[in-house]
Amino acid sequence: MTTDQTFTRRALAAAALAALAITISPASPVKAAEACTTDTVTLVVPYAPGGVVDLIGRVVADDLRTSIGHNVIVENKPGAGSNIGTAAVARAAPDGRTLIVASAAHTINPSIYAKQPFDAITSFAPVGMIGVVPNLIVVPPDFPAKTMQDLIAYAKANPGKVDFGSAGTGSSPHLAMEMLKVKTGIDMLHVPYSGQPQAVQDLLGGRIQAMALTMTLALPLVKEGKLKALAITSDTRSDALPDVPTVAETVSPGFNVVTYLALLAPAGTPPKTVDCLAKALQAGLAKPEVVARLKPLGATVTPSTPAELGAFLEKDKANWADVISKANIKVQ
Repeated sequence: MTTDQTFTRRALAAAALAALAITISPASPVKAAEACTTDTVTLVVPYAPGGVVDLIGRVVADDLRTSIGHNVIVENKPGAGSNIGTAAVARAAPDGRTLIVASAAHTINPSIYAKQPFDAITSFAPVGMIGVVPNLIVVPPDFPAKTMQDLIAYAKANPGKVDFGSAGTGSSPHLAMEMLKVKTGIDMLHVPYSGQPQAVQDLLGGRIQAMALTMTLALPLVKEGKLKALAITSDTRSDALPDVPTVAETVSPGFNVVTYLALLAPAGTPPKTVDCLAKALQAGLAKPEVVARLKPLGATVTPSTPAELGAFLEKDKANWADVISKANIKVQ
């Protein structure tokens, strides 16, 4: 299952955590009469610090801080596959002072959690898409597979003996590997973690054998030789690793799984406030200096209007519901 092509056409870029050290030039705040909000904005990241959603969220917060004329504080609220932070935003006052950086889990979770205290669509007001990030399927350097074809052959010869990690059940990297299992007929054991950094530590230590890891975290480790990249999960190769093939061209035609990132507000936020925030976000994503910060994080900037994001979220939710139903993936 793929995300909307509207958000996946551009070439995928490299990832490096050092991008956080780059500063952006200040922009002129909007006039007080045109301000999106009257006070400090809290941008909720429903994951622990250090992951792709957190890193990209902080870039967005930096630009919004200058463009709307108010402080923007990033608050990490991890837990329950992003449900804890998401629920907090759904309950927040719809005044433009609380926003969330949503990712693919937002439209995946409704199909894997029996009950959520919010609705992924009706509990939120879409503001705009930020971008998309692909995953790299990686293994430790000493793992016997050198190509995706090798990995599939090894897994088939050793059913149930290849453990793969993820940031948690229902995350985009997890479902990328589940889709790979379905498409190729292999049997691998999923080991969920509370975040990608924790899973990476076990991958580096050889306690798990494979992972679909976001470009943000994978690229530096691949370039340093600490991990071996077998394939990229998007439908196009990355300029950062042009010699690494796609899953689609190696073992599963049509394969395409990426992580999107989008800005949402609580449902009921006044249209004027949503429009103001949307224009501020779009203006920021058009700045070369902002793009320059997002590019090393593996993100392809894919701005949208609130209406376009709303349509995308509904379609993506329906798409994943079909995949998850067929794979019978559930969280108790």
